[in-house]
Amino acid sequence: MAYKLTITDNTNGHNFNVRFENLAKHKRPPIVAKNSAGDKVVYTTMYQGNPLPPGSTQKRWLDKDNKEWSKQDLTYWLEDQQVEELEQTKVFEIDGYQPLINYTDMYVISTFYEIFPDDNGMKKQIDQERAQGANRSGMWNLWEYLDKNQVVARGEFCPSSRGFVASDGYIRAIKINGNKWGLEVGVFKEEKVFQHLQEGRPQDKVISQPKGKKLKMI
Repeated sequence: MAYKLTITDNTNGHNFNVRFENLAKHKRPPIVAKNSAGDKVVYTTMYQGNPLPPGSTQKRWLDKDNKEWSKQDLTYWLEDQQVEELEQTKVFEIDGYQPLINYTDMYVISTFYEIFPDDNGMKKQIDQERAQGANRSGMWNLWEYLDKNQVVARGEFCPSSRGFVASDGYIRAIKINGNKWGLEVGVFKEEKVFQHLQEGRPQDKVISQPKGKKLKMI
């Protein structure tokens, strides 16, 4: 499913509308477990020795007195600080640019999204094509800037309304087969922490074994 997104950078004059969708399309093959007789075996949730049928469990927001609460009546806290649940990003504001090498060497990227021109919700086909053309030009201008300067554009990007820790996204210029181009957004998961980096060119050390004294009985 594709979602609407506006990409903007007031400093460099970028402003256009796109849609983004997850680049991961491959589905895991269905693996079935079987016993020695060839019968299907299912990993099943148990309660007091009895299997629970699918859909038999439910989750509710309950307080210490088992009183049920609706989600909209709740607040969320991190120790003594109230926090808010994330909302899906609608406007990607570019707050800076970083060297392209940072994208691969400094950060763990969890998810990749492809972006493509939006039709701005126009009804008529000719208006859709005009809107897509204008947004494609906006994409190209940003792509050209990223490619020429070998940088990625960084900004806060929450692809879904879930969780409490906001994530950053990095827009990268994609070039395939020489003349095909596009933009992707990689979602920042965490910074890489290298703990075993080496320094300088390794030099082989020659270690000489100490020679023992020959013993003679006569």
